[in-house]
Formats: sequence, C-alpha cells, structure tokens
Amino acid sequence: MPPLLSRVRSAAPRASAPDHEADTVQLTAQVLAAGKVAETDEQPTPPPVGWPIVAVAGGLVTAAATWVLWAGVAVLGWLAAEPGTLRSALVTGTDLWLLSNGVSARFGTIVITLVPWGATALIAYMVNRWAALTARHIREDQATGVLTVSLVLVASYLAPVFAVSIFFGEPWQAPAHWAAVVAVLLGAAAWGSARALNWPTSGRGAAWLRALPRAVLATQLVLLAAGAAVVVTALALHRDRVTALTAALEPGVLGGVALLLGQLAFAPNLCVWAGSYALGAGFGLGTGSVVAPAGSQLGLLPAIPILGALPAAGPGSAQLLWWLAAGVLAGAAGASLVVLGRPAVRFDESSLVGGLAGLLGGAAFAGLAWAASGDLGTLRLVDLGPRLLPLLIMAATTVGMAGLITGLLLGLIRRRRPVRSAIESGPDSIG
Repeated sequence: MPPLLSRVRSAAPRASAPDHEADTVQLTAQVLAAGKVAETDEQPTPPPVGWPIVAVAGGLVTAAATWVLWAGVAVLGWLAAEPGTLRSALVTGTDLWLLSNGVSARFGTIVITLVPWGATALIAYMVNRWAALTARHIREDQATGVLTVSLVLVASYLAPVFAVSIFFGEPWQAPAHWAAVVAVLLGAAAWGSARALNWPTSGRGAAWLRALPRAVLATQLVLLAAGAAVVVTALALHRDRVTALTAALEPGVLGGVALLLGQLAFAPNLCVWAGSYALGAGFGLGTGSVVAPAGSQLGLLPAIPILGALPAAGPGSAQLLWWLAAGVLAGAAGASLVVLGRPAVRFDESSLVGGLAGLLGGAAFAGLAWAASGDLGTLRLVDLGPRLLPLLIMAATTVGMAGLITGLLLGLIRRRRPVRSAIESGPDSIG
C-alpha cells in the first residue's frame, strides 16, 4: 500500500520553478508584514506609578530616614550617659538633623551654626538616587525635564524640614547656610535625574563646555585629598592625645559609637579646614586661635577627641611647608584638564585658560571653606573654620599661578609636536 504522503504529492500538480520562486517571495513578504504589524501593536508599558508620586515619596522617605539616623545617634548617647530623658534625646537628635540641613540649632543656651557636611552629603546621595528613580518613571509623552523633577523632589524633602525648624530650630540665625544646603540638594537631584534621562546629549562643543567645570572639580578634589592627608597624618602623629581625650570622656561602647558617628559627620568640614592649612592660610578655632604651617596659637578648646590631633602651640617646622605643594598640584590638575580638553591653541591662550581654571578652582574652594565654617557656641567658639580672606588670597595666587604656568608649558609642548612630526616626515609632507 503506497503511503499517504505520496498520494498527496502525486495528486498535487508540480509547480514550475518560476511559480515556486514567486510563492516564496509572496510568503516572505507576508511574514515581514506580519512582523511589522506585531511591532506596531506592541506599545511600551507605562510605569505603574507616576513620577510626581515617586518624587514626593522620595522626599518624605529621605527626610524620615535621615531623622531616624540622627535620632538613633542621640539615643545611643543617652543610653551611654543617661542624662535626661528619652524625649530630650529625641529632641537633641532632631536638632542635629536640622543642623545637617543647614538650620541653626539651639542646645540649651548655645546656638550652633556649624553644618555637619558629612551628614549633608548622605542626604544629597539619597536625593540623587531618588531623583534617578523618579526620572525613570517619566512617560515618553510627558514633557517633564530635569528642573521639574529636582524642584518637586527637593521641595517634598524640605517641607517637613522647614515645618520642624519652626518649632525646634532657628533658621533665621544663618540663612545663608541652609541656602547653601538647598543648592547642594538641588544640584544632587539635577545630577541624578540628568544621568537617568541621558541629558544633555553629546554634540559639537560639548567637550569644551564640560572642560572648565571638570577642571574646577579637579582642583577641589586635589585640595580635599590634601586636606584628608593632613588629617590622617595629624591623627597618626598625635594618636596618644586623641586616645587620652576619648578615654577621659568614658563613653562606653554605645557612647563610643555615637561619638565616632558624630565626628564622622564633621569629617568633610575637617578636610576643608585642613585643605586651607595645606594652602598656607590655616584655620581658626575661635577668637584668637590660629592653626597654620607657619605657626599655631591655641586657646581653650572643647574636649572633642579629634581636636587632640592639633599641632602644639608655637612656630611650625620647616617640614610643614611641604604641604604648600598641594596648591601647585591642584592648579596643575585643573589646567591640564581644561587645556587638553581644547583643540591645539597657541601657548599664550593655553596659559590664560589654565590660569583661569586655577583661579576659578581657588575661588570655588574658598566658597567651600565658607560653607564649612560656623559657630560651635559663644565667646571663644565663634567663627570656627578657615581664615577666608587669607585663603582667598593664597588660593588665587598659588592655584591660579600654577594653572597659568601649567597651561603655558602644555601649550609649548603641543606646539612643538606638530613641528617635530612635520620635520620627521620629510620635505614632501611639509610641502
């Protein structure tokens, strides 16, 4: 019995070669058309939650989480020393939380305006992450940009901060400080949302537009790294005094953790102060006190362990003057980025651009020094931080001059390279 398949094949007429090719082309066209229809029918799934809800939730969650952190630090200190009640510990934690947002806080009769920028950096990081998450919830048909996302998120965060500051803080004491904190939070939110939205797109001239801000940022990083090196070196040299001050407080395990976290919150402030020290301007710890490489003059200081790393009063040694190289390195780093980010130009223009980068970098660090300054009480504990006028002069001269010289050298080197390559290529290439 012949198989069924052979019957079907024998019953069907055999198609000729041209008809077979035509059928294949028609079938291919139908498959492609079906694929296009399927692609057209598939629409991108919109986010389940709108971006305004994510932004508001992000601001409120950040405010609550950072308050819980500071309240936990205060409760640890209360459990270690047991002064007062749990309510007073929570009030102290709230004051510290407000202080990290730039709002001046009152502890008894003492008003503190010194912002713990370490805690503020943590807040900025959380705002940055929430801004990126918010930007990912923007639908394609919505014309929402970076500015709108940043404003909504930061406003949602600041709403409870301002509400609490009316009852517990004193925002009128140092309004410029909380304005600086708000600017930092807006910058962090804008950065996070811009990266999530891939904005701005790269194009012609984008390298030059980004060269100068990167150069200024490079100078800040070099000076902060130098400040951190000064702090670490001082802690290593005066470890015994720091240990003795810590033991004298008898904090215990919980109190030691709270003390460590509290000092870490002011670590960026100390790095900026030490960066001013490395530039030669130094910093003050109240009325009549100066800490600089040329010499130090100290008065009565609070029993904070980290202050045990301060140098002894009197003239400084010649070895401390090596820290002045930090300003030269900062100016060279900034000028290198901005000059190498431009096309080859004349050496006079490269020197001016390098000097401009160094000058702006020095001025920006003076702004950081102002933001990291403040009061830690009254009388002798007023105006703690870098000496702003000497710092502005030293930063403008050292960092700016180093940037100008670096730009000049880079311009001369880049000018000699085309001439050398042309000579090595021979007269044909020159002609």
